[in-house]
Amino acid sequence: MYLVVQLAIAINIISIIVLLFGLFYNFEQPKIKAVYGYTITGCFIAYMVVLSIVAIYGLITKNNLYGFILLLCVISPFVIGKFVKYETLKKYTVVQIVCFVLSLVTLFLK
Repeated sequence: MYLVVQLAIAINIISIIVLLFGLFYNFEQPKIKAVYGYTITGCFIAYMVVLSIVAIYGLITKNNLYGFILLLCVISPFVIGKFVKYETLKKYTVVQIVCFVLSLVTLFLK
């Protein structure tokens, strides 16, 4: 399980970097924007799968609060995605980055 937690930390850091890149970079070429979209999709899927494994393992074996917080962080992209509009995209990207940082801090505390 130690290896899975380390993988979750690495994927979490990569996801934060990808989100920050999209927040500050102005995409002018559609090809670069498409590659960014594929990259963020891959990061989100990896983030959700690995963090779900860590959260479920933590809830089943140790029954602690860390697993519950991580599970909330896994479902946060779906909740945030329900409310986002094109006009508020940057604001919700910042909220998503905060959720990713919260899960990263939780993984380090665990």
